[in-house]
Amino acid sequence: MSLNVLLEKIKQKLVEDINISLLNVDGFDFSGCTVRNVIFATDNQQDRKIKNINFKDSILEDVSFDGAILESCNFDQSKHINKTSLSRVSFKKCIMIGCRFRKASISWSDFRYSEISQVTFEESKIDFCDFYRTFFLGVGIFRKSSIRNSSFYYTYFDEGSTIRKENIAEGKILQQNKSIYSKFLIDWNALGTGERKNNQLNSKSDWSPENSLKDRFTDAEDIFKSLNGLWMSKGFLGDANWAYVQGKKMERKRMIAELTYGKYSFSKRLMKVMVIFLNFLLDILFGYGESIGKMILTYILVIISFAYIYYASQDVSIQSYVLAIGVSFKNMVAMSPDEVKNISPFLDFLNVIQTTIGILLTGIFGFILGNKIRNQ
Repeated sequence: MSLNVLLEKIKQKLVEDINISLLNVDGFDFSGCTVRNVIFATDNQQDRKIKNINFKDSILEDVSFDGAILESCNFDQSKHINKTSLSRVSFKKCIMIGCRFRKASISWSDFRYSEISQVTFEESKIDFCDFYRTFFLGVGIFRKSSIRNSSFYYTYFDEGSTIRKENIAEGKILQQNKSIYSKFLIDWNALGTGERKNNQLNSKSDWSPENSLKDRFTDAEDIFKSLNGLWMSKGFLGDANWAYVQGKKMERKRMIAELTYGKYSFSKRLMKVMVIFLNFLLDILFGYGESIGKMILTYILVIISFAYIYYASQDVSIQSYVLAIGVSFKNMVAMSPDEVKNISPFLDFLNVIQTTIGILLTGIFGFILGNKIRNQ
């Protein structure tokens, strides 16, 4: 392929079925072109550098930049278009510096093992992309972007990245949807053959979709806890707390999956069941210390439950259930009304238990409320 032939194809706005990995295309203008089945670089090349290429408003399909150093390349779209602007584009093992994907629609594209710095994905739509072991360094802009069905397992974001909770479409990551994750695992890299062709050493991996599906909650737990740490360090406390809650839920599902697939002794299985139950209880009652609504409902439930006991007991003289609720509420705040004095030892014990629970719940409520105020 000569430069003159390439320039003629660019002039016709259709570049397809060619290998230009040996050509110097620095500064070329592919804007508005359809670029299909084109190899710009292969990962066996040494220090392949591509600078200042303009792909603005172009359509890229089945394009490879594997292993290249991309500097100041522009993949922007001037406006959102109905068709995907980058589809099945491989940036595997790339070093990307100062590149732009503003308003781009990116699907089934490979960013594995790449190092991305000073990049903008502002207002972009990212779907079914793989960012496994991708490093985002320096300032990375994700404002108003939407990321769905994409893998961020072992992805590193440094403190310059502006990715937020709002960028995660529908508040769900890939590993939380079994059917979509299965499609991703089977179809992704080999695009339908089900074979994970290469790892970082360019050798066939022992990876299998079945094992990844079994470990999906472990992966999801790691992703949410990593995001929690990132957002906490940047002061995005609301986002961090949301990621913390999601991480705890994935932790519970991970332990349930381990009970399903793992082989444990009776004592270890019993211990894991107890930990799962405690995790579930903390979620239902308090939302892991993040839900004021669940805290209030728990408080009301305790009042109603003990009110029924007092109303049904013959040792306590209470004429109506409404009065019993008032007695129960006073007991929650350690006021000990006359109706629950001089009663049987059993009811007196329940009285102490309720007062203790009330003090604990009041303390937890203060913690949650203070946490919410601090996050505002």
